[in-house]
Amino acid sequence: MENIKTREELKKYFETGDRPTENQFSQLIDGYVHLNELNFGLTVTPTVNTYSDYYDFYLAEHVGGYEGHKIIRTEYRVKPQIFENYQHILSRQVYYKKLNIKLIGDIDIEKHQPKIIIKRYRQRKKLRSGYVRPSGFIQEKPSDAIQWNRNSEYIVTNKHMELDIEPIHYFKPNDRGYDSSYEIYKSFSPSGTIKRLGSFKHSVHQKTFLPITMQVQIVINGIPYLSYPVALKIILGSAGETDAINFIVG
Repeated sequence: MENIKTREELKKYFETGDRPTENQFSQLIDGYVHLNELNFGLTVTPTVNTYSDYYDFYLAEHVGGYEGHKIIRTEYRVKPQIFENYQHILSRQVYYKKLNIKLIGDIDIEKHQPKIIIKRYRQRKKLRSGYVRPSGFIQEKPSDAIQWNRNSEYIVTNKHMELDIEPIHYFKPNDRGYDSSYEIYKSFSPSGTIKRLGSFKHSVHQKTFLPITMQVQIVINGIPYLSYPVALKIILGSAGETDAINFIVG
């Protein structure tokens, strides 16, 4: 920010014999972060209401060189699009919850330009190069998030707002083969994960889930600051086609 002075510039206002002006005192104060501005965060809860959208699901015929799957929001009874090297495997209504977001602390929307930052859990994986990628929560690059119809950042427009992250995009359809008796609403797993027996299954109801964290980022004097993360599990409904994707906080 061009109006923010450096420490060396501010010191020159207060050399021996100087008589700092009101504006120079204001610049000194504005050049530092107040403790109250760093006492911030957010609360996150699932909405009471349930929402739904219609989606087409595709799997790549050959994973090498292509995205492994596509999930496209569409309209009921609209003929699925055709994508080269992809097979349309399923179309269905998906029910899901949104998130109630409430900012904590003395956050000014215009002054602090708050954003919600989402980090997705990534498994430990050995790459072809031999490098072992550690597990942990990462914020996806904007280009990677767009590729999967996700967002890793959301602009905050109100201190209390409803956020739709379209949680189906955090999952992928499994190849159910030609077994028509297979329960199609259970044939999903977390996107980007390696299939391991029992992994990403909730201990109580055995529903598939994906861990994410959410943080609020604010900007003070041109410098971004992140709040402590709020941990969530995106729970995939599996009791039936109308079982909504939900969230567990903590």
